Amino acid sequence: MTQKSNLLSDKKLEQIAAGKMWDFHGGVHPEQNKLQSNQSAITDAGIPEELIIAVEQKGHIPQLLVEVGDTVLKGQPLTKVYGALVVQHASSSGVVKAIEPRTDCHPSGLPVLSVVIETDGLDRPFPTQGFSDYRQEMPATLIEASQQAGIVGLGGAGFATHLKLAHRENRLLIINAIECEPYITADDRLIQEHADEIIEGVNILQHILQPKLTIFAIEDNKPEAIEAFTKSLQSIPGAADNILLRVIPTRYPSGSAKQLIEVLTGEQTPINKHSSELGISMFNVGTAFAVKEAIINGKPLVSRIVTITGDAFARKGNASVRIGTPIQHLLDTYWLNALHHQQLIIGGPMMGFTVSDPSMPVTKTCNCILAPTEKELPQPESEMNCIRCSECAEACPVELLPQQLLWYSQSEDHKKLEEYDLSSCIECGACAFVCPSHIPLVEYYRVSKSQIKAAKFEAEKAAIARKRHEDRELRLETEKQQRQLKHKLAAEKRKQQMQDKNGGEDLVAAALARAKAKKQANSEAEAPAESNSKPTAANSQVAAAIARAKAKKQGATESTPAESETDPKKAAVAAAIARAKAKKQAAAESAPAEAETDPKKAAVAAAIARAKAKKQAAAESAPVDTEADPKKAAVAAAVARAKAKKQAAAEAKGQAATSDTPDNDVKAEAEVDPKKAAIAAAVARAKAKKQAAAEANGQAATSDTPDNDVKAESEVDPKKAAIAAAVARAKAKKQAAAEAKEQAVTSDASENDVKVEAEVDPKKAAVAAAVARAKAKKQAAAEAKDQPPASKSDDTTENNPADDKKARIAAAIAKAKAKKQAEKD
Repeated sequence: MTQKSNLLSDKKLEQIAAGKMWDFHGGVHPEQNKLQSNQSAITDAGIPEELIIAVEQKGHIPQLLVEVGDTVLKGQPLTKVYGALVVQHASSSGVVKAIEPRTDCHPSGLPVLSVVIETDGLDRPFPTQGFSDYRQEMPATLIEASQQAGIVGLGGAGFATHLKLAHRENRLLIINAIECEPYITADDRLIQEHADEIIEGVNILQHILQPKLTIFAIEDNKPEAIEAFTKSLQSIPGAADNILLRVIPTRYPSGSAKQLIEVLTGEQTPINKHSSELGISMFNVGTAFAVKEAIINGKPLVSRIVTITGDAFARKGNASVRIGTPIQHLLDTYWLNALHHQQLIIGGPMMGFTVSDPSMPVTKTCNCILAPTEKELPQPESEMNCIRCSECAEACPVELLPQQLLWYSQSEDHKKLEEYDLSSCIECGACAFVCPSHIPLVEYYRVSKSQIKAAKFEAEKAAIARKRHEDRELRLETEKQQRQLKHKLAAEKRKQQMQDKNGGEDLVAAALARAKAKKQANSEAEAPAESNSKPTAANSQVAAAIARAKAKKQGATESTPAESETDPKKAAVAAAIARAKAKKQAAAESAPAEAETDPKKAAVAAAIARAKAKKQAAAESAPVDTEADPKKAAVAAAVARAKAKKQAAAEAKGQAATSDTPDNDVKAEAEVDPKKAAIAAAVARAKAKKQAAAEANGQAATSDTPDNDVKAESEVDPKKAAIAAAVARAKAKKQAAAEAKEQAVTSDASENDVKVEAEVDPKKAAVAAAVARAKAKKQAAAEAKDQPPASKSDDTTENNPADDKKARIAAAIAKAKAKKQAEKD
């Protein structure tokens, strides 16, 4: 809304009416070059083969009224408008060829949605009708008619005219006919040829806006136009009293809205404000002519006057061009010399922009097509560093500091740019025109403006998203509170109803309390029982059996045929690691349970577990050893036997250490049934010897493999094999002697142990000793038998008498030791 304090006062209006004028800061005097085009009458540019009419307006796409294949007439509406948009019309008759994005006549060169019309050359008009007497019509009706006619500002900005006509508190109406940009003479020729119609259009604007004063402003470099307009004012009754003619000194950019207002009124438009804040409405002279055509003649805005100039054109002048005409059509019609023109400029040399695609169409804001030669408009020199001469600040008509704006633009300091009022820059190019360093200052400012605009747009989007999120959170929280309140009220209602029905007692609450109390009692009863209870022997045995079964299953999984087909050496190592882990796991799982069970059953279970683990290890290692390299297999088997014996010794040693525990452990051991303990020990020793014999038999069986295996075995060095076998036998016998010695020590440890042994059934003890001696002899014989196959090869290997002698001596020693051990047992 317009603020009363900013409106022009009556005293100011009296000064303006008296002919007083003011001045503005800065400005430049570039070469005008207007005589190239203002000396010839306006011509018709003709009907092109194709029209490209942009219907998208500043990012908004209105509703289309036509489709591809439709036939259209000149002046027929193509869109249905709403809000700030204006209707777009077909500028000639033809058929809609396409509706697609096409390059727009804009510095960005971005495509916009356009209606492409293939013209028929007949220029058939769409039936329209104007107002016979606009003075009898309401202003709102005329404003809507201007919107339906598609009228926008023809001075370059393209602001919708119907929005400017809707302002109230209009104290001053200005018709801008300055046209200060060099080369452009479209308004000049329009005034010369259509002064009467322009005055009629001004009268229509006066009828709609009801201003207190109207001024027609024109520069003094247009003498023909001034003369033509003066004659029309004098010939039309009352026109001279309603419209004041003001001739402005030529200086660029006096045609800019803010500068022209300052010249005519002495008032500066507030920053980021519109001239309507001062009660001033300004329209271009071409816009006034378009309003007259629409209101009186009923003709929509389908064409405009375009200046075609530059030394590269053979024909120069001003032409009435249909909106949507491709620029290439004008270049061909006015004979552009392609060899001489260096660039194509839309607009003037100060504020125009170059284009490289001549297929883009003429729009309602395109007032000039300039094609200068190299001599006429040389290429700009290379940019140099700023020398801080302050020429740009003196030339700036907005009184900005272009030098500081340049520095902040280069450093992209948007905050400082806003502090220095970059938004007030009208991009007139005066600063760049006077810069001795040839710095394109306006280009820097345009880039910075676009960056600031994009940043603000993103910030607005983020603010909207944040507001939506906060609103959603608030809505969810409100709904949650409402649900909670609703549930609370419903619960209270149910509670009251139940109390009313059950004599004041809440049955649900009572049931829940009983269930909770019962659960609490059960928990308290179970807690002491669990703390005082100990695992039974049966449970411990079950857990140990499950652990052993898992260990066996794991070993079977690891010794699958797939692994046996891999590298034999790696397979053997992996199998040994797996066996060790299985034994360790079984021992770890069975230890805690066995420690708490019956000592007697625990000892028997431990012996059985060790025997089964050794048997499982032998079964797992057999497939790998038979398929491996004979030499490596023999080494691996010896290593496996040594590890098994070492493991057995460690377990036996652990049992001996257990017998040396403190008094409490001794007492516990003493409580074991002596007879059964002795039998269990004998059984364990027998199974250990049987396991050793099975391993030795497996080795002997390996020597009895088919011919290929025999040959492979015969390729081993007989001497080394004999030595290895002797060493293995010696270690085995040494291990057996160590176990026998430990048993002897254990038997003499205490008097209680001796008594236990004495209480064993003599007959059963003798039988067990005989069995043990027989198995020991069988084991020694099996180990001694390992040597002959290695020394008896099918090839040329000779028997070594020395090795045979050593083997016989070792066998004799082993037998003697076995007998001695049997006697001790």
